[in-house]
Amino acid sequence: MGNEYKKYDIIVIGAGPGGSIAGKVAAENGYSTCIIEKEEISNEGRYKACGGAMTWELVEEINYPEDKIARVIESLVLHHVDGEEYSKEGKGAVVWRSTFDKFLTDMATRKGVILKEKELVINIEKRNDGHLITTKKDKYHARYVIAADGAASTTLNLLKWPFLASKNLILTITSEMKTTKKHINDHLGTDTLHLYFGTKLIPVGYSWLFPKEDVITVGWGNQIDLIKNSRDEFNKFIALPKVKNVLSNSKRIMFKPHLIPVGVRSKLYEDKVFAIGDAGGIVDPISGKGIPYAMMSGKFAVESIKKCENKDKLEKMGMEYEKRLNSKFLTLLRIKREKRDVIFKNDENLKKFLSLWQNHRSSEIIAKKLM
Repeated sequence: MGNEYKKYDIIVIGAGPGGSIAGKVAAENGYSTCIIEKEEISNEGRYKACGGAMTWELVEEINYPEDKIARVIESLVLHHVDGEEYSKEGKGAVVWRSTFDKFLTDMATRKGVILKEKELVINIEKRNDGHLITTKKDKYHARYVIAADGAASTTLNLLKWPFLASKNLILTITSEMKTTKKHINDHLGTDTLHLYFGTKLIPVGYSWLFPKEDVITVGWGNQIDLIKNSRDEFNKFIALPKVKNVLSNSKRIMFKPHLIPVGVRSKLYEDKVFAIGDAGGIVDPISGKGIPYAMMSGKFAVESIKKCENKDKLEKMGMEYEKRLNSKFLTLLRIKREKRDVIFKNDENLKKFLSLWQNHRSSEIIAKKLM
């Protein structure tokens, strides 16, 4: 290898939804682009601990094939452990993230993006003309770096960016339970997602049962600094009578933890490095929804590069990026983070929010100050 290294205009670290869209948009705008991914992406994709629920608008926006959807959803039931139930209508989809992410990565590579798999980044060094990135296999030079490698971003840690505060991190556990389609239809319905709330069950977070074809994705998530024993607390959820009944006649095929950020990083840009998606803490702090924000932030990062280069105002790049984020969703996400503490302060507030959520989007509840 010596001192030789591969040069690209833009290197994206992480091949999730945000990274793949950033790579695709970069290639479409004429930038030589490489995505570096630490895991192997096989023909089936790589497993990601995620419920995989998304709105139908996103499915249509990217023209996601219906034959790749694990289950089409028409409603959401919000359960409070005290016994109250709230029903919310709305079309959506549940997907396997491995399949979904692979679909987006393939979109990027078809545009000419170079994908480097099984390459863990071990060093990143700032240079006058960009950054030198070292993986376990090779060295690369990038004029711009887009960090799309999750809440515990290796890229940003190597660059010594501030860590996300523990109060802004949710630890989730995902368990995939294999059963039959009939069992799921009989116990959960054919087209319904189920979320479980209650401050005695989970102080700041919720649990879920998401049906796929013949698998139930069982999830649990709580603010990380409030967790005493994550496995015990997860088991407390699956021991609930209703949940125990649903999971009868099922076999565990996967059990995996995952970190989700619920607060925006103190900085999202520095020295030609952008933080997008989970790496930037760009996630809905109430619902935990992150896929669309990751995809949009990846697109905005590249558009900010393009605009500032065209106007010869590279020093404005960070401001341009945050301006685009704020105009679409970032300001609201920050307000939601403040309201999240109010919503989960006690069960009275939580039930009020769930009642409102039946007929309103969470963003509408916050924007219209309904609580």
